[in-house]
Amino acid sequence: MGNLLKDKYFEYNTGIEPDDESDFFNDPFNPEDISISSKTVSMDTCLRRIIQNTIILNPNFQRNEVWDLTKKSQLIESLMLKIPLPMFYVSADEKNKYTVVDGLQRLSTIRSFILGDDFLKTKNDEERGNGFKLKNLEFWKDYENDNFNDLPNNIKNNILETEFTFTIINPGTPEEVRRNIFKRINTGGLPLSSQEIRSALYIGQATNLLNELAKSQEFLMATDNSVKSIRMADMELILRFLAFLIRDYTTYKKTISVDTFLSDTMIIINAMPDFNSREFHKLITNESLNLSDIMIDDTKVITDYFKKAMVRSKKLFGKHTFRKSYGNKPKSPINKSLFETWGVLLSKLSEKEFSILLKNKEQLMDDYRSVLEDRDFQIKISRDSMKHQAVQSRFEKINNLINKYNA
Repeated sequence: MGNLLKDKYFEYNTGIEPDDESDFFNDPFNPEDISISSKTVSMDTCLRRIIQNTIILNPNFQRNEVWDLTKKSQLIESLMLKIPLPMFYVSADEKNKYTVVDGLQRLSTIRSFILGDDFLKTKNDEERGNGFKLKNLEFWKDYENDNFNDLPNNIKNNILETEFTFTIINPGTPEEVRRNIFKRINTGGLPLSSQEIRSALYIGQATNLLNELAKSQEFLMATDNSVKSIRMADMELILRFLAFLIRDYTTYKKTISVDTFLSDTMIIINAMPDFNSREFHKLITNESLNLSDIMIDDTKVITDYFKKAMVRSKKLFGKHTFRKSYGNKPKSPINKSLFETWGVLLSKLSEKEFSILLKNKEQLMDDYRSVLEDRDFQIKISRDSMKHQAVQSRFEKINNLINKYNA
């Protein structure tokens, strides 16, 4: 697909204007840093880990649980027939927890059939094995409408004596290498977007916060419900705002990639408020991050800033909020750079400063039209949006415009 067609496809499906930066994995790394091993894992071990939540089947991962009942049943039938399953890929952390890279649908199906969703909620042994009922089997029609507990012992044993091959990305593998491996070896149809990978690798407070903010009425109102959750486009858009809210734009480095900048932000949020996680300390130890750069250490404060930004932006720009359009022009798609720049700067104004801005709204809009029509500024909020000089320049340009009315 040509670049123009891909851009139109992205814009149509997400409601966001595409740029050239968001899906790039361009951090160089030493191939010798790759640490991968393989091991055989028994069904018993697999089930135990699922119950312990030391195999993480991420509920925030967009593609979870998408198989229909027929496909799930036919996977279970493969186990009944003792047909080996393809290899599973997981990423291990220092506590030996596994995040599933490839095989989420298969493990989710095994969990739901052998253990049952009710058992996982209640941990009541009487519920164990009362999972979904098999449908549309190809060979063993006699077991149609059976759940695990209904099966005869010889068939149960065929399932329970299954052994799997796990390929493990070992702890200690640098973060940028883990993300690159994750991208390369995921085989589940459409390649993962950068944000889908980040959401799978950095499960925790950050993914919960992004989900919460994406569903907030303030965000939906400010964006006119136009930003879709497809490929986690809404979560990435919000993450970009958070990245520049938590660390000032002046700390954005020339040497850092967009993926690393956003991934580090998720690690920072996961470590709040005491910042004692292993991943966070790695960033400090590797000098990827300065502790003094972090201006917020509380997710509630982040939420308050975000919602304030959405409400204020809507009051100023109406239907053109975070868009390159204005006045009587047709509404254009959401622009990522305008979202993060206006959002962050407006969120940090005092009530008095914002009131002055709102009072001078008409003159502000006239001045802002000139900025939007400037060719250099257009490039800095589109093609070059995440280049170091463009980031500094667009924040300074909008900040100067705001300060004109609050001098």
